[in-house]
Amino acid sequence: MDDLLAQEFENWLFEEGRAPKTIESYVSDIKGFQKYLSEKAANEQQPLSRFSFVRYKQHLLDQNFAVATINKKINSLKVYNDFLQKKRLVEENYIYLKRDRIKIAAGSEHVVTAISEEEVERFLFYIEDHTKVSIRNKLIGYLLLYTGVRVSELINIKLADISLRACHHPNNLVSQNCSTEFRYVFVEEYIIRG
Repeated sequence: MDDLLAQEFENWLFEEGRAPKTIESYVSDIKGFQKYLSEKAANEQQPLSRFSFVRYKQHLLDQNFAVATINKKINSLKVYNDFLQKKRLVEENYIYLKRDRIKIAAGSEHVVTAISEEEVERFLFYIEDHTKVSIRNKLIGYLLLYTGVRVSELINIKLADISLRACHHPNNLVSQNCSTEFRYVFVEEYIIRG
């Protein structure tokens, strides 16, 4: 990246009210993009084009960068595109966040690990030891293990939420989440009997 252009970009970000760490991140991302372009012997008179952006995005995917990292770099390039347009160094908007950011299914960004059968067995033997675990904590353990209730729901459970004799929903726990939605969670008979 041309040092003068880099300094102008940094100054522009500061004038736009960006935080120092954000400025540092954007400039670093743009320098990475420019390094990629120079390795590909791209036209240095053209600081950004749709073609160069799409090729760079594919390069990041091929290098197995995390989706969040690629999307951060795309955001940085979008801001850089805005800067170049204001400076009249490019005429077009080459990056469209809605179209260009990598979309991931909700919840799939986190790796879910399940506990093994052996760990479940060890856990069950542990919570059955009355000298180590109170009845309350034993119930918490069983509810988390066997009902599918979320921790955020579990901490809000009140005695009134438990419906053992409800005619329509016997052996159910009524759980309310943050957005005041209710859901019924089935509680196995052996958990109720304790």
